[in-house]
Amino acid sequence: MKIRKLQLAIMAAALAAVNSASAQITLTLDGVGQLGQNNYETVNLFSSALGINESGVEAGIYNLTVNNVATPSFCIDIATEQSENIPYPDYNYTVLASAPVSSVGPMGSAAATDIEKLWAQYYSPSMGSQDAAALQVAIWEDMANNSGGNNGGPYTLTVSGNDPVTSEASTMLDSLPDLTAEANLIALTDNGQGYVVVPEPTAAGCFLLGLGALVCFQRFTKNRSS
Repeated sequence: MKIRKLQLAIMAAALAAVNSASAQITLTLDGVGQLGQNNYETVNLFSSALGINESGVEAGIYNLTVNNVATPSFCIDIATEQSENIPYPDYNYTVLASAPVSSVGPMGSAAATDIEKLWAQYYSPSMGSQDAAALQVAIWEDMANNSGGNNGGPYTLTVSGNDPVTSEASTMLDSLPDLTAEANLIALTDNGQGYVVVPEPTAAGCFLLGLGALVCFQRFTKNRSS
């Protein structure tokens, strides 16, 4: 009886943490470029699988305001556009591998791990426009190459129109086999554009704590029954 009560208590705490952290989040896209300066680079994107053929696409750090907190991010959803300076109240934290929620995703664990390695190696709040754009392009290209999402697997993506950026992005991707450090990242998603960010300490921390508690509960229950 005591063991059963402990199991129920763990389960209740885990669900409470997950539900608390999954509460809706208000997000505003302030602009693309270092520290909101809009000093971004532009590239051309083509993907027949996603029906995309766009020129002059902004690439760089996507500056967000998340529940009134300035939050740097990168886009993980080329199939969806988002207007700047408009609050979107329906966002949620999502495990990176499960994002985005549009026709591009979910990206799957391979792409998520690569993005965490690329961020750990190359991201800096003070990075210049070319470096930031190259990291953004590397993220888009890696997702295309590794996606396990709604398109049934990898899809073709061609990025052109800015040779310095695309060349640097290729160098970043080529370095992946030698990278070991992984950043702690999470996704922000709704039915619009998805973003990858460093988790906000409170809500995202509760989200991850809740998931961890659920895993512990499941393992505990399995061990008890074996």
